[in-house]
Amino acid sequence: MKNPLINTVLATMLWATTLLAQPVETIALEGNQLFPEGIITLPNNDLLVGGFGDGSLQRIDDNNKVSFFSKPGENGMVIAVGMALDTKNNRLWVANFNFKTTSGKPGSNLKVFDFVTGKLLKTLPENFIEGAFFNEVSLDEKGNVYVSDTFAPTIWSTSYAASGVAPFVTDNNLLKNPSPDQPFGLNGLTITPDHKYLIASVMNRTIQGGGTLVRINLGTKEVTRIRLKEDDATRAFSGSDGMFFYQGQLFMVNVYSQAGAIFTARFNTDYSEASLTIRQAFQSAYDRPTASAIRQGKLYTVNSQLNHIIDDKDGQLNTPPALPFKVVGVPLNELLK
Repeated sequence: MKNPLINTVLATMLWATTLLAQPVETIALEGNQLFPEGIITLPNNDLLVGGFGDGSLQRIDDNNKVSFFSKPGENGMVIAVGMALDTKNNRLWVANFNFKTTSGKPGSNLKVFDFVTGKLLKTLPENFIEGAFFNEVSLDEKGNVYVSDTFAPTIWSTSYAASGVAPFVTDNNLLKNPSPDQPFGLNGLTITPDHKYLIASVMNRTIQGGGTLVRINLGTKEVTRIRLKEDDATRAFSGSDGMFFYQGQLFMVNVYSQAGAIFTARFNTDYSEASLTIRQAFQSAYDRPTASAIRQGKLYTVNSQLNHIIDDKDGQLNTPPALPFKVVGVPLNELLK
């Protein structure tokens, strides 16, 4: 005779066993001042992690051994932010930000490395562009590079053959943070799989909801706001940090992670409309995450803990971070259920 209580207990044990079979993986990183911000997967499946706190670039091989690709203080790196790959030419592009340049003002430039040898190939421009906060980086199929500016409604552009960096689109109201008390605006940036558009995000970092996605036509430079489906996910979305397309979905890290850290978006054919989904399966694993990358069936995300050095109005500013800094990996198939 069937016993409902026994059946319930067995079902619960099976559920618990399934969870245990899909643990969260943690990888400890080097450095007490690292505050990891960016992450990217190299063609050989190594992960690279950039340090917001020390400017380092750390390599994680497929055995999770951590080593320095670029040590703190090397190669003119001050604050490593977004990264992008030119796989045709073995080039790694890194946004390099400095809160206080020699003039006393913040500024940015781009560093280009050979991601096989680790050699620094180029700095664009050689001096920091004053007033700019280069954040996320993306490349089109022709090798043109685009970078979001978190201090201004500007997306910059350059190429390896160029001698400098110039505005691609600027002074568009759709690229501005609507909250006058917040200095940070543009953040996440990527190119659509059809290579026609940039997708950018304007963040409203300390407030749940209010984040936007915009579409920039790479041919005409027209900027339009992407219509987001009115639902709980949109009302929890405060704007995206690191973003990338994978198998038809846009993966994003919500800058107000307490309302859901990992989001995905599905678009209509011309990327003018999107529906968001909060991926909550591993929400407790994240500690102020900023970027993700996929490797061998897992989503790896950096726990930046930037709220200890940047005021997120959550009471953590100027308190010690939890050490060591970590990357967390979760099974992609479980995340997307």
